[in-house]
This record gives sequence, C-alpha cells and structure tokens, in this order.
Amino acid sequence: MRGVAEAGRSLVAIVSFAAVMTPLAASANEIAAPLSPCIDGAQQHAAAPAVAPKVMTLKEAAAATGMLVKMTEATKLAGLDDPEVDVGPLTLLAPSDEAFNALPQDIRDRLLAPENRALLTDLLLYHAVPGLYSTDRLLKAKVRNYTISAIEGSAIEINKRRKTGEIDIAGAKILRSETASDGIIHVIDKVLIPPAVMAALTAPPSMGPAVIAEGDQ
Repeated sequence: MRGVAEAGRSLVAIVSFAAVMTPLAASANEIAAPLSPCIDGAQQHAAAPAVAPKVMTLKEAAAATGMLVKMTEATKLAGLDDPEVDVGPLTLLAPSDEAFNALPQDIRDRLLAPENRALLTDLLLYHAVPGLYSTDRLLKAKVRNYTISAIEGSAIEINKRRKTGEIDIAGAKILRSETASDGIIHVIDKVLIPPAVMAALTAPPSMGPAVIAEGDQ
C-alpha cells in the first residue's frame, strides 16, 4: 500500500480544484449545413450534426461543483501538485466548503500549520480511493456494512440503506456525485480524519527539555 500512497501524493492532477470551468466554444460542426432547395422552391435547414458532450476530468468536475474551494486550498498547501504521475481511476470523497468550515478551529489551525504538512497529506489521501465506486456500486454491495481502502492505507466504513438509497461514508452523507473521464467525485458533508491523524492533531503539545534552575543543581 506504500507504493500506492507514494503515487497518491501527486493528487493535484486529480484534486487541484482551483481551475474554473469555462463554457465550451461552438465548434465548426455546430454550424448549420448550406440550405438546399425544395421542389416548391422553399428552402429548409439541414439539421446540424449532433455534438457529443465533453466528458470532464476530475479536476474540471470538482471545479464545476463550486463547493470545493477549501479542498483546493488544502491540496495546494500539501504540495500535491505533480500532474505527471498517473495514479489510475480514483473515487474522490471530497468534503464541501461547509464541511471544512465545520471543523473545530484548533483542529483546522493544527492541520494547516507548516509543521503538520505530513498530517494534511495523509488526511487528503484518506479521501481518495483507488478504483471506481459509483453510488450504484456502493448500494449494490451484498452486505449492508463493509469497508473500502483509501490510498492513505486506512479502511473507510460504508453503511448503506438500499430502500432509501442513502449511503453513509464514515459518518458522512453524499451531497452530490459527478462522473468524470478519470474517476468519480462524491461531495460529502464531513471531513474524514483517519485515526492516526486525529490522534496527532489532538495530542497535547510536546514539552521541550526541562530547564533546571541554578538553585536546584
């Protein structure tokens, strides 16, 4: 799993969410064909060839949601910005901006501190799962409760309710989903924190070496 985790540390190709979608320009194929005369002298328009819709990448799909600015900032801060490494199709569990804002302030401060870059990276990789897990696939699992493995290496618990179509991902709900050319994004309403990262973030500050007063020597 370490090899996958190392490849995953270049997720900006996937989760560098700062790019803004721009409308597609009309292509030459969208221009109507020349008019052709009918028997009665009237003219009719030839139908324009159908243009297949562009399939977005994960990066583009994430930007199109308009809900993942905080995730973008965290991704850049962690330095996950090498678009050259191909980690294969991914399912991204992307916390919304509101989910990031809901984190306790002290947790956010520690998570974004320069000395905790490794913890931030592990947290982001906990939101990336190798392979494609659509909502349909998650619901069709033969068991109600199961786990999937994140790139970070920890297991993510999935609980499903087939009748209602609801999926609980480690306590988070899916707000919306987008399918991309290189994976799937599930926007979720909670930041998922792996146990090891949570333990490090909530640990009391380490004390420096004790200073012995002159009179105590």
